[in-house]
Amino acid sequence: MTRYAVRPATAADSAAIDTQLSRQADRLEALDRRVRMPRSAAPGGLVAVDAGAIAGHLRPLLVEITAGDELLSFSFPSTVHWQEVVTADPVALAALAAASRVHGAADAVLWPAVAGPAFGEVGLEPSFVFALRPPGPLPCKTPVAVRRAWPADTESLVALHEAEVAFHEPHTPYIRRVPGLEPAYRARLQRAWAGADPVEGASVIHVAEIGGRVVAMCESMLQASPAGSAASRLPAGRYGFLNSVSVAAAHRGAGIGRAVVAAAIANLALYGVDGYTLWLATGNPLARRVWPALGFRALWTRFERRP
Repeated sequence: MTRYAVRPATAADSAAIDTQLSRQADRLEALDRRVRMPRSAAPGGLVAVDAGAIAGHLRPLLVEITAGDELLSFSFPSTVHWQEVVTADPVALAALAAASRVHGAADAVLWPAVAGPAFGEVGLEPSFVFALRPPGPLPCKTPVAVRRAWPADTESLVALHEAEVAFHEPHTPYIRRVPGLEPAYRARLQRAWAGADPVEGASVIHVAEIGGRVVAMCESMLQASPAGSAASRLPAGRYGFLNSVSVAAAHRGAGIGRAVVAAAIANLALYGVDGYTLWLATGNPLARRVWPALGFRALWTRFERRP
């Protein structure tokens, strides 16, 4: 087995790293034209070297989430995010992974769903998928009343949002309820009730009713992808993001979720969106079946290792 030395990247390494990143970007973007990959590295990072030649690069970025943040429902408190990963050698990747690890922190990398290095060999497994649906209406024939939500729906919406997160807990180690989940959702609802503009990032909520009772909801919002930004991981444009979709357990499988999503998609289309996006947990058995049937295709996969 080849033994690689791992050291900090220097300015003298930039040309070699950028060449490798550009070649990797050409290859992956040819496999999926929707993908945008970095073609140059920011200062810093690590390189794996063999006989003076750079065999790989990884820039670790430690991100820590404060207590009370709703993101703790989906992320580990401390995570080393692998940026600008490039290597064709699993042994070099293992050396870079070992050198970038922080005690007590998770590791994570976002990679095109169309292909991926041997992340499993360094202890990472798929946790989430970022999926994209092209613009266009979602046909729906389910005879259910769907409308925009209003303030009187608040408690029903909160219960549905919490139930959606709770549904994941038996299926995946990556999603759990935390104290910050409900306050953050209530804050978004209050902003919507106050008439905040979706163009400014405010949520839009649609609900389905049966017998005057709210049985499903879809929270959506607009997101921009700036031109020339590889960090956005999307082609330049405006996208409708489905942040939370929940159907009461007694009404699942009847097409009600499709109905609220169809309404959200139709509403977002009024803003001239270039597509629709969402995150789904790989361990969620319903999500794996439902979202592809609604036209969403995996664009990126998040791989993780949690301590």
